[in-house]
Amino acid sequence: MAVTRGQRYRARVDVAVTCVTSWAAPFTGGYDRVLPKGEVVSIANDPPPGATAVYADPENYRGLHATMVPRRERLQFWVYRGYYLAVELARLEADFDLL
Repeated sequence: MAVTRGQRYRARVDVAVTCVTSWAAPFTGGYDRVLPKGEVVSIANDPPPGATAVYADPENYRGLHATMVPRRERLQFWVYRGYYLAVELARLEADFDLL
């Protein structure tokens, strides 16, 4: 399965993902989350050879924000910069449809 930057995928089922948080500091955080069935993600980067996961941005970024990132982190607006998802390539192939 060739995954490339910009491809869009829709979840066929609820999918386990890692939500990664970005900060205006040398720090990242992460949470195990579930991307609901029907949500669409776009691939953020070309995965390097041998990668087992890829970064993706949910199209419903704002709508999912509160369920992906704890409130205490979202409220640290002076250093919190957003989130993205890490999706295992095996999950992408098994649980998503390419749009």
